Amino acid sequence: MALIRTLRSAVLQAGFTGTWAGVANVAVVADAAAMLAKHLDGQTPDISRLPGGVLHEEASIIVPPGAGPAFLSPLPLSVLPIPDELRETLRTLGFHRIGELAVRDRSELEVRFGPAGVQAHRWACGEDERAFHSLAADELPESSLELDGAAVTLEPLLFVLRHLLHRVCSDLLRVGRCASRLSLELQLDGSAAAQRAKVLPARATRREDLLYDLCRAALERAVDANGCLAAPVHGITLRVEEMAPPGARQGDLFTGDWRDPMAAAAALSRLRARLGEEAVAWPHPRTIHRPESRNRWRPAASVETTEEEKARSEPSWGTGRIMSADGAFESTLHLLPDPVEVEVWASMGRPRELRDRAGRRSLIVAEGPERLSGDWWKDPYRREYYRACTEDGELLWLYREWRGRGEGKEARWWLHGFYD
Repeated sequence: MALIRTLRSAVLQAGFTGTWAGVANVAVVADAAAMLAKHLDGQTPDISRLPGGVLHEEASIIVPPGAGPAFLSPLPLSVLPIPDELRETLRTLGFHRIGELAVRDRSELEVRFGPAGVQAHRWACGEDERAFHSLAADELPESSLELDGAAVTLEPLLFVLRHLLHRVCSDLLRVGRCASRLSLELQLDGSAAAQRAKVLPARATRREDLLYDLCRAALERAVDANGCLAAPVHGITLRVEEMAPPGARQGDLFTGDWRDPMAAAAALSRLRARLGEEAVAWPHPRTIHRPESRNRWRPAASVETTEEEKARSEPSWGTGRIMSADGAFESTLHLLPDPVEVEVWASMGRPRELRDRAGRRSLIVAEGPERLSGDWWKDPYRREYYRACTEDGELLWLYREWRGRGEGKEARWWLHGFYD
């Protein structure tokens, strides 16, 4: 008890407003003792209701070896670290106290709830193989669980996954870090081989709900059309491969337009997990003058920083936007996938009429030319760009390209894009 007093004093001096201690030789019992100590803090407990040998003093509860099952029996199911879905299902079936679950047959729970039911029964009986250890700041968290029976469908693994994620995220919280890359490892029954899958959030996080969605998507890729695994699984390991400091900024209660900085990362992560890593891409600017080559698609492995977004959004020459004279509206240029050759009748050096597959269109206004040339060493081009407006109000981006020199000089017209 003297050691507990010393530790509580040190924690209080560190600035924490409340501390509660649970001591036992089994992790699940010690956790329950700490929760009960917090609940009873400031109250005068009925000592007679505690099992024999259990000591309660100064916001601390000590459970002697062997007294764990009797100590847990009257406590509510919320004390056990089981998935919320399983806890709610058990309550619906009439299980409210840990002792009510402990007296049931373990094989019956395994048939009904799979590995998650077996693990819940073990904890209810005061059995816990988790070792007491302190996670070092540079130690990568991981959690694993051996299943009593091999799983052939995804549902048992998802129950276990909730529990593994809770452990891992608790360890991340304890060391003040977030996971930037994780891996899932499935131990296959009857084989030394393991099936592995990587999980890559768009931004380092320790949000259980987001990581659960990403891990679930990774597991779903391992099942067939009937929801069955390729091979029975007898164990699962969740491992953090890389950690990073938290990057989220504090929200402002009085700023109505403040947005969660992780919202975009969460959406991007879920899209990549469901559709594939190459499914989402950013347009990445390049220092090239030819308009159709100025950008390339880059896989969106992470959410852009403010500097990257600004650089990507900066309008370049000949593209960008057109603003009306009074500033009432603006139009953005959309390039066609490839320039389309058109016929243009020009007068006094300006385009007046355009003919393409859609028919004949009169051009009532044409601004230009804006001349652009380059790439003389590989694929030279010389262009004169015009912004033109049709009678129907369409804003088009045309160019006349000159090929050849001297008497062989030839001009051809192309439709390169439109303003919207």
